[in-house]
Amino acid sequence: MTLPREGHYFRDIDQIRNQEYPALRSTTYLDHGGCTLYSKSTIQAYSDDLTSNLYGNPHSASPSSEASTQRIEHIRSRVLQFLKADPEHFDVVFTANATAAIRLVADGFRDSGTGFWYGYHRDSHTSLVGIRQLASAGSRCFESDQEVEYWLDGRSELLPKYGHLPCHGGMGLFAYPAQSNMNGHRLPKTWPSRLRLSFKSEHRSVYTLLDAAAYMTTAQLDLSDIDAAPDFIAFSFYKIFGFPDLGALIVRKAARHILQNRRYFSGGTVDMVISIGEQWHARKENQLHEQLEDGTLPFHNIIALDSALAVHEKLYNSMTDISQYTTYLAKILYVKMSSLKHANGIAVCEIYKDPSSEYGDGETQGPTIAFNIHNSQGGWVGKSSFEQQAIQRNIHLRTGGVCNSGGIATSLDLAPWEMRRNFSEGMRCGDDKDLIQGKPTGIIRVSLGAMSSLDDIQRFTGFIEEVYVEKHELVTFAVPNLSVAEAHCSVGRLQVFPIQGCPGWQIPSTSHWPISERGLAWDNEWCLVHHQTGKALNPREHLKMALLQPSLHLEEGFLAIHVQNSGSTGELRVSLWESPPSHTDSSTRNSDCRLTDLYLSTKISEFFSEFLGVSCTLARYLDYRRTTSQRSIRYSQHQIILRQTAPNSEQRIDNILPATQSPQSGSHLVVSSSAMEDPQPNVLLFATKIAHPERNCTHIRVGNNYFECLPLVHPQHSDDPHTFCKTPLSNNQPARLRLLRNPMDVSPGAQNPTIRVGDLVKMFVGQDESNQDPGLLACLACSRPVTTISGNPEHRSAPERTDRSEDLSMQNRNLMGDHVETKSITEIYAHSSESKKVEQGGDGGGGSNDISGKKKEKKRRKKSHRGFKLFCFTRDTSMSEA
Repeated sequence: MTLPREGHYFRDIDQIRNQEYPALRSTTYLDHGGCTLYSKSTIQAYSDDLTSNLYGNPHSASPSSEASTQRIEHIRSRVLQFLKADPEHFDVVFTANATAAIRLVADGFRDSGTGFWYGYHRDSHTSLVGIRQLASAGSRCFESDQEVEYWLDGRSELLPKYGHLPCHGGMGLFAYPAQSNMNGHRLPKTWPSRLRLSFKSEHRSVYTLLDAAAYMTTAQLDLSDIDAAPDFIAFSFYKIFGFPDLGALIVRKAARHILQNRRYFSGGTVDMVISIGEQWHARKENQLHEQLEDGTLPFHNIIALDSALAVHEKLYNSMTDISQYTTYLAKILYVKMSSLKHANGIAVCEIYKDPSSEYGDGETQGPTIAFNIHNSQGGWVGKSSFEQQAIQRNIHLRTGGVCNSGGIATSLDLAPWEMRRNFSEGMRCGDDKDLIQGKPTGIIRVSLGAMSSLDDIQRFTGFIEEVYVEKHELVTFAVPNLSVAEAHCSVGRLQVFPIQGCPGWQIPSTSHWPISERGLAWDNEWCLVHHQTGKALNPREHLKMALLQPSLHLEEGFLAIHVQNSGSTGELRVSLWESPPSHTDSSTRNSDCRLTDLYLSTKISEFFSEFLGVSCTLARYLDYRRTTSQRSIRYSQHQIILRQTAPNSEQRIDNILPATQSPQSGSHLVVSSSAMEDPQPNVLLFATKIAHPERNCTHIRVGNNYFECLPLVHPQHSDDPHTFCKTPLSNNQPARLRLLRNPMDVSPGAQNPTIRVGDLVKMFVGQDESNQDPGLLACLACSRPVTTISGNPEHRSAPERTDRSEDLSMQNRNLMGDHVETKSITEIYAHSSESKKVEQGGDGGGGSNDISGKKKEKKRRKKSHRGFKLFCFTRDTSMSEA
């Protein structure tokens, strides 16, 4: 892409920015796709206009009203001129914004009386997608440009079988964006004409709606060819000029009859209305816009549009010049971002570009870049963390789903069930849930505008390079795979207990099952609640609970419950992704720290009540991920129950009776053998020889994940959580597992820990064995940060976001060089152990510190744990020895 020609405003961009956009002197603005910036001259011209003239409500004959009416019609003509549209063939309907314009079209098709089919492109904004709810003849999402081409060519047999296609002769609407608001991909402008000129019967009554909002920010929409123009075009003026807040619907008059189907009328759209004794009204018939512009127009905003058009032309000459300039800038930005690499060669930016787009080609790609950030270990940096770092440097951009679900799903490879799972786990628009099970939930977007500059690009890429590019290859603590010789045993079986007190469901041997500090996914998600008492049913009192067999169907999105050894009761299905209503009157506290929401469905209640012989229903435990701040709940931690056994002594886990709830785990109820003594495990280990039969195992490695082994609480000791009946993994006894995290490990595997059947297992007894495993040592060392940070205070400050491992990696890079006193893992763990001894009262002296001293030390440690806990390890002699 070459520099813009001589005489282009590019040569004066610095002067334009200084004079017209004074706020940009200290700001890097990269969200023109959301709203571009208004110029100082526009506001001044508008102010002069209002203070020099008197404008009244247009619905009158007074001089001030006539002045408003004349200005509005003048500006309406000027808008058509701006779009190179012939007033004989097009009309302008002013709306609040592009979404309001889209809604007008949807209402016209909805009220047609015959129903309509709706098709939309994958890259459609949410406002376009919503029309499908009104399409009584069905709808279809075209997942690519190629699918649209197949449909237009009449080769529908090549399309996927799901979704609907228009009926022969039936009315339909096909909508798509001129430019994706997510990644800037520009779609073909020829589709409306091809559809209009098609001889195929299924195309003849299908109209086109173009969402031009993102496109018109930096490109010329040319409607000079009436045959090539869409039937309806929606856009917002603030995306072009920054001000006023106003939208428009451009209607091709040959399609005006569709909008005249709209049943709703309002003040300003009718000439006569009878309300008493009879229902009748007469619509205005002179101009289409008179029938569609409801109520009093925002006439002051429309008058402001006159000033915006005049100043915009004076500053930038034409939209063609803006398109040329921003295309040039976007190519530079894309090349710079693509070239950023970590010291180990891993690309920093994962850029989501449509395969048919090319930066530097204004026909296929707009000046927008959607991306995410990789750390040097190949893991992801959270979008929210990135945005916060940008805000600190006064860089304005956009993160999240950007109201483009199809583009997000395609770019991030999210299947429908994964998106529903994300929602079920509490992900909402604008939140900070950046990663769920190893996949980003949204993107980072930067978009350029007419007043963007090369300095903006340099500051932004410099920010990424400064904060996120790791220029020194650090020790990543990558855990080497266990060998068979090192392993003591392997995972032989995995199971979860979806419904508390009911039998478990065996996880398929091929599944990589997610785990977290809360335990295995979907473990103890539901319980059965007595209608009268509001308490969870005790499986010791209701023995038939052992015959209720749950099973999980993730991709289909439901939990199935059926009765074992009985054909009298059918299967019940409950959605995984839809929780019961969160109403206070249907919420029940089922322990000292957990609440449930009851399913209000009569079908669900009758299924369990009839089989168990007690009035009850299913309830879902409240999840911190799905709980609002007003209903925040304190949770005990889920735990994973593990048992070690030899394959020939494996216990059967079906047709067994449930035990009671373990108070220590808070929400984890394990199922035991018929003796009702030992808990039923989530993880069953197979071993030809039991490891450490006489000693207590303190830690365990399963695959590449490390756990702390904790004792089980005896079910009968509900009032004493410190009384244990089993020691962890000694004498073939079960233990609870608590997942350990290494904050320095931000690799994809660490960001999405999983477990599967066949994973090799290694056990550790005491500190001596733990010190011999670098991975475990790193987990233990990082649990007590002692790294001394010195040097530039700027590098020591950080926001208080302790739950973001990717921030640790970023700060890790910032702390390189002279700003950190590095220690080996062995040194840090030794220091940690010594510190622990001191905190416990010295070297075995025990209790020599006074109570007030302990409180002060505890308060000091609690305060020191706020904010970032940073570690920076380099390859040195002590590390090699460790």
